[in-house]
Amino acid sequence: MTAGMEKARVVLEGTRPATWVFTGDTVVQGAGQTGAGRTFSEHFGDHLRNKLRRLLDVVVNTGVPNSRAENFLKTLDWRVTRFAPEVVFLMLGSADAAAGPTGRTRFRDVLNEIVDSLASTKTALILQTPPTARPDRWTDACDLPAYIEIIREVADARDIAGIDHWSLFEDRLAQADSQPDWWSSGEQLPNVRGHVELARQIVEALSR
Repeated sequence: MTAGMEKARVVLEGTRPATWVFTGDTVVQGAGQTGAGRTFSEHFGDHLRNKLRRLLDVVVNTGVPNSRAENFLKTLDWRVTRFAPEVVFLMLGSADAAAGPTGRTRFRDVLNEIVDSLASTKTALILQTPPTARPDRWTDACDLPAYIEIIREVADARDIAGIDHWSLFEDRLAQADSQPDWWSSGEQLPNVRGHVELARQIVEALSR
């Protein structure tokens, strides 16, 4: 078990109220994906309050559409550290992948800088891979699989907790013709059902 996941579970098992920050790019922000439904961070907040009875816990969503790693690093204080969170869920890569192969090294370097910056705090960091889109809908992010692999490699190398949404949604693609779809009409982002599944995967990861 990674230190970040262990810290998050200790928070859940304790009685002290906690602050949970969900941050990153378009999927986290959720606008236009769920209609009147809830985003995965909102579902997680419901789980905390209604299932776990953690009534004083605070869930903050600072996702920004099309946010790239460099911009996130520059705004880290505003989007994360000012809240002094116990746990941070970070999802980046979808927008960064538009830079293609030439942007991979920079993405890795900046992601490591973000990890270093958060390591100086007491927060538990959990890296999330973005959920996959349908392969023919990647458009300007056709290099996204390589960026997903960078996220996994950084998590492994730094012993950081990771939740692999990409793999979950990739498995779903094989069943999408016969099962309810998890993607929005553009087939690049998760819809309301997809956000439920994202939240479910987070809850399961914290419960193991």
